[in-house]
Amino acid sequence: MNETAADSLSATELVARLRAVHSTIAVAQAEEVALMTALYRMRREQQLERGVRAVYAGEDAATEIGVALHVPQRHADNLIALGLGLEHRLPCTRTAFENGRIDLPRVRALHEVFRNIAPELVAALEPRIVAYAENADPSRVKRTLRRWLLEIDPAGQAERRKTAEADRYVNVTAADNGTAIIDAVLPAADGVALYERLREMAQTHCCAADPRTSNQRRADALIALTTGTGRLSCGCGHRDCPRTATPPAPAPAPARKALVQVGVCAQTLAGLADNPALLAGFGAIDADLARQLARHARFEIIAEHPARIDHSGRAAIHDQARPTDTGRTTQVTPEPGVLPAVATPTGTDDPADPAAACETRYRPGTRLANRIRALDGGCRAPGCAIPAAATDIDHQDRYNHQSPESGGHTVESNLGCRCRRHHRTKTLADNGLNGWKVIHHPDRRVEWRSPSGGSITTTPEGAKFLFPRTPVPPVTGSGVPEPVEPLLNPGGAVNELTELLHVYHPPAQRRHAQATRARRESRATRESRATRESRATRESRATRESWVVRESWAAQQASNRHVHTAIHRPTTVLGPAAR
Repeated sequence: MNETAADSLSATELVARLRAVHSTIAVAQAEEVALMTALYRMRREQQLERGVRAVYAGEDAATEIGVALHVPQRHADNLIALGLGLEHRLPCTRTAFENGRIDLPRVRALHEVFRNIAPELVAALEPRIVAYAENADPSRVKRTLRRWLLEIDPAGQAERRKTAEADRYVNVTAADNGTAIIDAVLPAADGVALYERLREMAQTHCCAADPRTSNQRRADALIALTTGTGRLSCGCGHRDCPRTATPPAPAPAPARKALVQVGVCAQTLAGLADNPALLAGFGAIDADLARQLARHARFEIIAEHPARIDHSGRAAIHDQARPTDTGRTTQVTPEPGVLPAVATPTGTDDPADPAAACETRYRPGTRLANRIRALDGGCRAPGCAIPAAATDIDHQDRYNHQSPESGGHTVESNLGCRCRRHHRTKTLADNGLNGWKVIHHPDRRVEWRSPSGGSITTTPEGAKFLFPRTPVPPVTGSGVPEPVEPLLNPGGAVNELTELLHVYHPPAQRRHAQATRARRESRATRESRATRESRATRESRATRESWVVRESWAAQQASNRHVHTAIHRPTTVLGPAAR
């Protein structure tokens, strides 16, 4: 198609033509993968007949392909492995790939997630995820398939995670012009923590006049951590830079962790269920890992139902439960698959209400911002994997700075998470400069309409993990240490309830409870030694006294049949079983 022909087509026709070409490319890529796999099989069979060991037979096929096509050998190795997986384990994926319904990136995403998965699970999930992948990007396909696997096989996912963590590594290879490439595979939580620490240093250690890009500052922050300085120097060159002022050297501060945000339901945290959790910026993680991360975490309670904001900006949970006729408490939940409808966090539109003040200010309060980020889980744009902690809280209906009361209120139903790039996209769309339309629907669904007429609707990812509709029965992952039994064990149900209440305590109350518990445990430790030493003596004495008590009780019963007295003394009462 020449330039003149392309100019004569409308935008809709160009998009339709682009889709057809993309599908044709996918068909050609499927054929290329099949040809590479066939060449590998041919070379392997030839070499096996010549006595080459099976572990090495055919491995030079990738080198042959690299020479013929001028592609890296690693690229050929990956495509051969992909072709073998499609032939043996993923027939539905192979058919969709050959027909051009899904392209190579989505096929790779499915192949990577299905690696080391039991055949019966692959057979159960593959048709469903292939149909989903036809209308989703590779990142969303991976996240969805991981969540499904965690819901169906939580115990197996914990084992697969441990196997993958055993293969962690860090590798440094030389690049051009005196640079190096660092390649690493880390546990999910540690990898996200490392990136968030670098991002935090890049944003807080340098002023706005620093000439470096964000990528450059993060790279320099990694070097600062490696050299042990732990401080990223600002590059503005100003003597009065507020970020370069060095205070007197204080005492070494205790080690701290960068922000790692995990969204998990209370039932999973208490061990009553094994629903997956959401690690911001990564995706679904198993319940076992979520509970491990929560052992030394600070908690932010996110209620399923809207909260009422008072005039001081504090949130109070209301209408969470209602008493029934039997006196018990029943949780109020919406219909399955539907998030609670939220009009405003204040529950009223009356301007006379003091709580309405928070609706007319531009920036949301801390509680409201935390709730929005927890519900959305990340940027609400399609295909964007930016975690919610790194996004902007954006108004759907534009905030009116001249007249805040007239519209664009700062309420839950009018706020959403968008990264800086997609925030700009929506701002340009509101100004009619890029042809996009961003529409908010009920239940926090966001529809993105492209200039060519395409449409995709995103749903809040965090809410799926905070308020799961289908509970996953709890299992104990192998290798996870069980909690130590207390000295006086009141029972499993009381222990679970105590732990759940501990989770819902605010930080100040938790610190006080921890100090109280430490004193109690210290006292119990001191007393347990004397208790163990005197236990044998007490048991022996109790054995001798029991006969005396039984005899005196029998004598008292016999005398009571003949003599009635009005004097009552505290006595030891034994039940019928002691007679």
